[in-house]
Amino acid sequence: MIHKEAFDEKYKNMPRKRRRVLEAVVAGKTHEAIRDEVLGVSDISTVRHHICQIYKDFEIPAKGLSARCELVKLVNRYKPELVAEQVLIDFELSSRSGAAQEIYIERPPIEARCYQEIVRVGALIRIKAPKLMGKTLLSHQILAHGEELGYGRVYLNMNELPFTNLDKFLQSFCVRVGDNLGLSEQLDSYWNKSLVSKVNCKRYFEQYLLASLDSPVVLCLDGVEQVFPHQEVAQGFLTLLRSCHEDANSKEIWKNLRLIVVYATEVYVNLSNEQSPFNVGLPIELLEFSDQQVKTFAQGYGLTLSVDSVTKLMGMVGGHPYLLSQAFDHLKNHPAAEKTLDNFLALAPTEAGIYRSHLRELLTSIKEHPELLEAVKLLVSTTNPVRLDATITRKLESIGLVERHGNDCSLRCNLYRQYFSDRILGKRE
Repeated sequence: MIHKEAFDEKYKNMPRKRRRVLEAVVAGKTHEAIRDEVLGVSDISTVRHHICQIYKDFEIPAKGLSARCELVKLVNRYKPELVAEQVLIDFELSSRSGAAQEIYIERPPIEARCYQEIVRVGALIRIKAPKLMGKTLLSHQILAHGEELGYGRVYLNMNELPFTNLDKFLQSFCVRVGDNLGLSEQLDSYWNKSLVSKVNCKRYFEQYLLASLDSPVVLCLDGVEQVFPHQEVAQGFLTLLRSCHEDANSKEIWKNLRLIVVYATEVYVNLSNEQSPFNVGLPIELLEFSDQQVKTFAQGYGLTLSVDSVTKLMGMVGGHPYLLSQAFDHLKNHPAAEKTLDNFLALAPTEAGIYRSHLRELLTSIKEHPELLEAVKLLVSTTNPVRLDATITRKLESIGLVERHGNDCSLRCNLYRQYFSDRILGKRE
């Protein structure tokens, strides 16, 4: 993330129209609203062009929802007065959403399996689930358990790294891991230009990072799916992870490294079975909460919901952790939560409800890709599971819009079905 001085300079020197687009984005306006109210143009691509340029200006490499989240974080850090409270809530950055981050609902036996695995030499835990399903919360639980055992901890989100080329990526990876361990950057001492990037990275770990430790360290890599579209970086980095995992069986220095790999979509990088880190270690797939877990979650917010209320709420949002956390936060801040539930559910799938920014963001992402828009039209036209192109299914699953049924899929919850039925087909259910 860039420093305040660099941010202030970039913001100050930004062209007027682009600055207005930036301010509209963090205020929660849709692409259509920015087009009509801010730019006064007819072509939505003009809005996308400005937003892409803003990402470049602030060195944000990712695209879609993850990039928007990073932009909101950045602006909220240095110019918080520009960021709408609802936008912060939607991205779980608000103090109002802090309770959601503190309330952790266990999903037995997942936690126990992870705690058992992380103490093993060469441990590799793979956590897979769509966006906002609680992957990061689980990884922090594992990191905390490791700390109780005296292990060091490193949490690294892949959006902190550049995807321009493998060498720059791995150098940044090494530096960021060192930063988290409190170690100064020593690339000049250990990075040999006559060696390939992966060898240099392993040398940096073996001769410097791991050599500086006197206890095991748990390294959590979050958002690993962000490397998948970058073929050179993905192949180099993912095969490196597999190699590091295997080295723990034969090299003493690597026995101190434990890995957690967190990702939101199926792996589509071309890797052989012998090179992939996604067919070894402990696989963990997070599912939605059960009705009992939903009830326990509500109690964490000080809410006592009847069986009927839990059924009604799950009928709208299922057992989706993020959607439930937003509902409970809203109900907690309104007296007689049971009495307001029907009103809440009536407004939930509309842009007058609390999910408006979340739903608009999903709609914008879908409309930017015609193939996804056509797929969603098909999904809302039937209540039966639909078989889509595998790549399209993977993309929709990664943003949390669909759930799989074998090779078929359906919209994840009634909230999405009602909203998209109205906004895409013009039909109210």
